[in-house]
Amino acid sequence: MSLVDLQLWVFKLFRLHPETQDLHVKGFLKQRKNDPYDEEDPDWYLEYYQWDTHEFYTDKYWRSFANKLKKKRNVTHKFMLYVESSEIRHYDILLKAVNDDYSQQVPAVLPGTESLARCEFSFRYLKEHLAVTAEEMAVYLTGHYGEQVTPAEAWRARQMALEKEFGTFYDSYNFAPRLLKEIARKNPGGFVEIKDSLVSGCKDFRVLQRICWAFGQSLQAFSACRPVLCIKGTPLCGKYQGVLLTAVALDANNFSIPVAYAIVECETKESWLWFLRNLERAVVHQADVCIIHDYKKELIDAVEDLLNSRRRQGLKAESRWCMEHLAENFYAYFGDKNLVMMFKKLCQQKRQHKFDKLWKELDELTSKYMAEKECGEVQQGSVKHDETELQEQSSSSQPHSVEDGKEGDQADDSKGKVTKFSDWIRLKPMEKWSLVHDSNGARYGIMGTDITDVYKNDPVLKGITCLPLSAMVEVTFLRLEEYFRNTGDAANKAIGNPSVSFPERVQDDMNSKMQKAEMHQVLGSEEALKFTVKSRQRQVTVNLKSEYTHNMDKSKGSTARKTATCSCNKPQLLHKPCSHVIAVCCHIGVSAAEYMSPYYSLTCLGRTWSKKFNEFSRNYRKNLPRYYRDVRPFERETPTWIPDKRSECGFPVYLLSDCVQTAVVDEGQQCTTEDESVAGNESTNARSEESRT
Repeated sequence: MSLVDLQLWVFKLFRLHPETQDLHVKGFLKQRKNDPYDEEDPDWYLEYYQWDTHEFYTDKYWRSFANKLKKKRNVTHKFMLYVESSEIRHYDILLKAVNDDYSQQVPAVLPGTESLARCEFSFRYLKEHLAVTAEEMAVYLTGHYGEQVTPAEAWRARQMALEKEFGTFYDSYNFAPRLLKEIARKNPGGFVEIKDSLVSGCKDFRVLQRICWAFGQSLQAFSACRPVLCIKGTPLCGKYQGVLLTAVALDANNFSIPVAYAIVECETKESWLWFLRNLERAVVHQADVCIIHDYKKELIDAVEDLLNSRRRQGLKAESRWCMEHLAENFYAYFGDKNLVMMFKKLCQQKRQHKFDKLWKELDELTSKYMAEKECGEVQQGSVKHDETELQEQSSSSQPHSVEDGKEGDQADDSKGKVTKFSDWIRLKPMEKWSLVHDSNGARYGIMGTDITDVYKNDPVLKGITCLPLSAMVEVTFLRLEEYFRNTGDAANKAIGNPSVSFPERVQDDMNSKMQKAEMHQVLGSEEALKFTVKSRQRQVTVNLKSEYTHNMDKSKGSTARKTATCSCNKPQLLHKPCSHVIAVCCHIGVSAAEYMSPYYSLTCLGRTWSKKFNEFSRNYRKNLPRYYRDVRPFERETPTWIPDKRSECGFPVYLLSDCVQTAVVDEGQQCTTEDESVAGNESTNARSEESRT
């Protein structure tokens, strides 16, 4: 057997991609000379011998090693063939062979990592606690395993546990579409869209570039929620680079509901537009959805292209910016947390006179801050970035910033420096970030605060970015099932309670407004259903309206929809009665609930969480084998999907508390850039040499 024959055998055995170029073969050998006077000569003596490493760079090296091994007599040896490729993991592809028999047996692990493979209880912990950091995993494994474990070793143990449970990261790209197809078969109403590309010379293989999916239960639940979708993106931290895009809705209690997901190569205008168009196709029942998104140039451009497209002419749609993300940009210029809090307060103002007062005060304080900054009176420690660092950051991360000429987010000497808040905000449309200027109340009062940490706190999305692609699909589905069941039970309990009129958080808000309404004085109506209400500070005008809509079925007559407006702006912006409207309702003897949007009602809350999930979580493992290569029903219908090799991280990445880091070497030593591609091999060789010495 030549080295080429061996490589072809490996390709066939593991069904590798035909264009794999980085296949590397080495061997580990133990040998001892037999004692002719020892009649028993047990084989377990060999376990105490050290491993020798042999590199097979060319066919000459391989043939020389094989010939020497065959010529040896009265020698007992154990040989392990180590095959490494970007498409297979080192702890899954070690083949154990004795003497000259190269048959596949039970996979072994690298010398020095046997203990991690035996730590099944730790694996169970790592699978159940997806959001833990590498340091937390290392502390846990050290305590339960009995030996010091580095963060890199802990992260590889996590990857090993995940791949043993869900299959490899490479396989998951082919298994995910099939898993979604099986879910849709048992749970109709979902949405799946794939973008792939041909592999040159391999008609049966396709590169899976993007995938977007939405479960039918979430899409139906969104129809009973406020027509607002918050879209976010976060990088993946598995074997392959990419970005997870998510559209999240909020129910009447402000509980988040992930509606749609997508995996794309990176955050660009084209990738965001692809996701938004698929989201529009999935959410077919609502054409007037307001999109709340981060303040990023590529995202702003994508949303504008979507809303201005010809096929959307005549449809109502709005886009707004996330207050929290815009506040981060504000802090980059005015590095004072008190100013940031004041800016957020300005964004959330509902009355124009308070908005103007805060704007003026913010102008004065930011002007003073910038003057002190230029004079050097502001200490370096209190400022996050100076102007030079900001310009460098903007040029290095251009896809995530907004161009100067379009939005005026950067200081430009040709247009005047940013000397105060007004200079920084002047080119940003007010309706995008200010609640008081939110036309038609498109936001429903949602500023983006509820979904700022959605990938850390959401019961469905928490920790999923480290999973293989098919595992993301599986985990989100199973978590959604439990989430809907628990929240639906709580909603049904509230509906069955006669003392509860609204969802919990809406009820708390209404109780607070009722207390304020008792202190208001209704002076009477100037005309029909138009009232003047006086509070301790000022008086406002409340106008109650009834709008009639005619049904297509004349036998049903017309439907009346009651709305209320107030000069305080709160009913128009939040679609809920303010304390002044409640005071008027009490004065004329009608229920304030009649003037509240139905999205805040118990009925809509019950509809949101009423969707049932079929017993997919219990039966799909029996119906579908765990690994895609055994999924017979789909082999002739679909191609074999593979990941883009250019997106491979090289080796596992792990998430720290403040950033995503890669290339942490075992034993606490950091890898250089040149060593990153062979970090896993060097770690193995280091252990082997230590054992020999």
